[in-house]
Amino acid sequence: MKVQYVSSACVVVEHEGVRVLCDPWLTDGIYYGSWHHYPPLNIGPESFHDVDYLYLTHIHPDHCDVASLKTFPKHIPILIHQYEEKFLLRLIKSLGFENVIEVEHKVPFGLADGFFLEILAADNCDPAICGRWFSCHVSANPTKTLQIDSLGVFSGGGKVLVNTNDCPFPVAKVVCEYVIEKYQHIDFLLVGYSGAGPYPQCFKNLSEYEKIAAAEVKKTQFLEQSVSYLALLKPSYFLPFAGQYTLGGQLSHLNPYRGVPELENLEELFPPLLERSSVSSKMILLNSLESFDIGREKASLQFVPPKAAERSAYIRDVLLTKKYSYEDFEVTENSFPEMHTKMVQAFQHMRSKLIFYNYTSETHVYFDIGLGSIFSIPFNGDDLSVVETREIKEPYVLIELHPGLLSMILNRKAHFNNSEIGSHLTFYRSPNIYERGIYNFLSYLN
Repeated sequence: MKVQYVSSACVVVEHEGVRVLCDPWLTDGIYYGSWHHYPPLNIGPESFHDVDYLYLTHIHPDHCDVASLKTFPKHIPILIHQYEEKFLLRLIKSLGFENVIEVEHKVPFGLADGFFLEILAADNCDPAICGRWFSCHVSANPTKTLQIDSLGVFSGGGKVLVNTNDCPFPVAKVVCEYVIEKYQHIDFLLVGYSGAGPYPQCFKNLSEYEKIAAAEVKKTQFLEQSVSYLALLKPSYFLPFAGQYTLGGQLSHLNPYRGVPELENLEELFPPLLERSSVSSKMILLNSLESFDIGREKASLQFVPPKAAERSAYIRDVLLTKKYSYEDFEVTENSFPEMHTKMVQAFQHMRSKLIFYNYTSETHVYFDIGLGSIFSIPFNGDDLSVVETREIKEPYVLIELHPGLLSMILNRKAHFNNSEIGSHLTFYRSPNIYERGIYNFLSYLN
């Protein structure tokens, strides 16, 4: 078995000539134009059109890039987890793919003679861990996950490779114990080491110093999460991957505050953590398109780390000029009445979910799109309203966003959660308390 690293969470797992492309993000400008590759990719989706399968772990654009997928021949089988919610399935089918295979939890899928992929639900139905306000007890079938992530186990030729992609360790711990019991030994682990999202770079509550400090805390937390995976699964080798991105356009100045370790720093960051946790697994780092032969225990080429100075120059000279998809939307004060009508409709959709899950909060969310008036979104049963700045009352979350982006969200051309991950929203909380539920339900505002 062999694994070829492409970029971020995109890898090719190969055994006996059968190739599975995982999570193809092979274009620039996902998340409405903000996420870009660094080092820049010197290869496009067309170079992988001859793979035998695609495995998509979940629906986020850095794992399921629509622009990349549109280029692939539609006869290529796509493997996904058999999710309870069919967002991913519907998206793939809308692109015209003829053979989308939903793989059941704990049921290995035969890729070829002696080569299998087992796609596992990566949650244990604890909303405090998985990040959802509501628990999976709302599902009639407890073997199907309401979380959006999955974990993949490739096995063949006596070797086992585990792909954890974006699964948070506490969420995946139970299923990892199942993997250990079933497979006994893990030869190679693909493990995430960073986390996306708007915190801390998009929060006006924080000073520059506080953002830097919070970014360091976030960075350490995700590195330690990787080590937790290693301590439990005890793989012979591991490749840190996934969540590697660089912000372009007007958001480029936020890059230092994301709390995302750069690839060139991993050789320095990981060893002390591994030693502290008595982890003996060997770290493998690969440049794009290089591979590691698990059977021979050998990389195709020695890793050459990117240079920080070249990264900074690339951001300044190339990425800073990038535009966002919503910047082409012409929205003026005259557009406000129509947008207000659509906001009322979207709020009714969100309210139906609040009622279904019996969720309430005294916190108001305010959307400021820079057109004078502000949308007030309540979670206590009140109706949506339009207010002035002086009318904002605690407790609240004030979210600033481009009017074109809100228009895209209301017209289902963008999604609130993807807007967060893309760093397109600016937040101010008073008091500065995180309420998980309100962010979950804002994703239904469309």
